Amino acid sequence: MQLNQIGRIAGLALAFTAAMLVTACGSNGPVKVTVKGSVTYKGKKMTSGIITFNSDNGSYSAASIMEDGTYIMTDVLPGEIGVGVMESPQGSGSSSGEGPSKPAMPAANLPQKFRDPSTSGLKFTVKVDTKELDIKMD
Repeated sequence: MQLNQIGRIAGLALAFTAAMLVTACGSNGPVKVTVKGSVTYKGKKMTSGIITFNSDNGSYSAASIMEDGTYIMTDVLPGEIGVGVMESPQGSGSSSGEGPSKPAMPAANLPQKFRDPSTSGLKFTVKVDTKELDIKMD
């Protein structure tokens, strides 16, 4: 092969790779999805807290767990994710100094391992067409 032919082949390969990246990422960046679902611990719905998705590629998403035990996570990059769940802090007083206030919902007393996506054991694959993902902790 002549050097000129090698240059053309390398140029075509580079153009093809660039075209594939543009197609995969779209004109506005990578494709992101919105995922919703419920969060349960030992079969009972969590009524508050924070849920996090961490991926191997470094992306991070977080959402609040609502009183009905559901969450809606936006801007999730498809791929393998680890999930972490943290309880909401349960206050025992108000900032106004009026005395103790009763927490709206009792804490679930989650084991510490669930806080960190790398130790929670909660691993999932999010695809472009993933719409729902229920998180069940035992």
